[in-house]
Amino acid sequence: MTTLADRLRASTFPEHVVAAWNAAATRWNPIAAIVAACAVLTGPLVFFRGYNSDEGLAVSIARSALEDGEWLVPHMFNLRWVERPTLLSWIIAAISAPFGGVSQITARLPVVLFVLLGCLLIYALLRKLSASVPASLIGVALFLACPLVIRSNVMITADLPLAVLLFLAFFLWWSGFEKGSLGFGRWFAVGIVLALAGLLKGPQPLAYFALGVGLYVLGSRSWRQIPGLVMAGLICALPLAAWYAAIYTPGDEGSWAAFMRVRPATQLPGPLAASFKTAAEMLPAVLLAAAFLIAQAFGGERVAPRRFVAAAACYAFTAAIVVLFWPGGSLPRYFLPMLLPLCVFGGLGYDLLAARRADIVAPVLLLTAALLAYALVLSLLSPFLPLRYRQAEIDAARVTALVQKAPATNYRTGDTGLNGPPYVPGRIRNATPD
Repeated sequence: MTTLADRLRASTFPEHVVAAWNAAATRWNPIAAIVAACAVLTGPLVFFRGYNSDEGLAVSIARSALEDGEWLVPHMFNLRWVERPTLLSWIIAAISAPFGGVSQITARLPVVLFVLLGCLLIYALLRKLSASVPASLIGVALFLACPLVIRSNVMITADLPLAVLLFLAFFLWWSGFEKGSLGFGRWFAVGIVLALAGLLKGPQPLAYFALGVGLYVLGSRSWRQIPGLVMAGLICALPLAAWYAAIYTPGDEGSWAAFMRVRPATQLPGPLAASFKTAAEMLPAVLLAAAFLIAQAFGGERVAPRRFVAAAACYAFTAAIVVLFWPGGSLPRYFLPMLLPLCVFGGLGYDLLAARRADIVAPVLLLTAALLAYALVLSLLSPFLPLRYRQAEIDAARVTALVQKAPATNYRTGDTGLNGPPYVPGRIRNATPD
């Protein structure tokens, strides 16, 4: 490895890689390039990737809201499901209502829009920090190239939208703090965004903002922010508390405790395994972000305000450490809110290191390009990979043919067919074999 590093430093290849990225990044309108990249990487999947993993849960809840009027209390067909609020399903149902039912396109569209919003927020924050256009776009590229995002960029789960909304709250807070204009209106907007984030997946993930920004406020002795932080917390808590109170029936505590992993029903990987797996899942951003933070720690040139680096680090890592040691273990998707600030650090790292240490930056650029090419190939080949992308839809087509021959109520037992039933028309009910 030492010999390889010496050869890279002695050659001009890293400089050529950096120069090629600088030329490509300044050739087109950056916003148009971001929109086009998101469209190409996600568009085919919206149409051709069938429901997989646990996507059928959110789709079934949205379908039940439309068919049975079960909006406030989430239902999976006739089965009450109250582990957490389900804002994503409500959004899907609202978008699908004018079209007469939930489709694959209307179900995936909200997640794609959240991916685009995440990209635009990373770019906007880096530009606010005076980062160059190539650095700002590399921050976006690190986000889209992340293996965790490649798997989640059209997946109908709340994890990615939640991470983007939490980052939006941080963006709004920092923008006001930087200008010295953290007034009532700004904190009110932060509270609304946090309320929406809480309605996606319950109150626990809000700790990324609450603990991160709270620690920075205490550490920097910004006492004037405390009333605003408390007000945003109250604005966030009210709709969450109202929902839990409205749907509560005795016995729900067990479901909530299991979901929040206070009393975990299954054991997930422990801190050591989870940290390595999460780092691998966020690999492109982790590499450049680590290089930036190490350089800053050892007195490197300042390309961003010191207080921003401290605030973003508090936001990224404080709650992540708590999650890492949470009872019952953790999964990489629990750390998605950490990814967006890492991508911002990566963009800042590009500006800091590209000119002086191209041998560090060039391998990250090549890895990012390789992962984006992989994501592009998967997206473009999705129409030709039916067994990989549309198995649930193929299975559902067989059921639909039988239903059309003998129309009647369809019954689903246990955990059977989570992703197939959303494709099947007609009334569906959960039942025991009896």
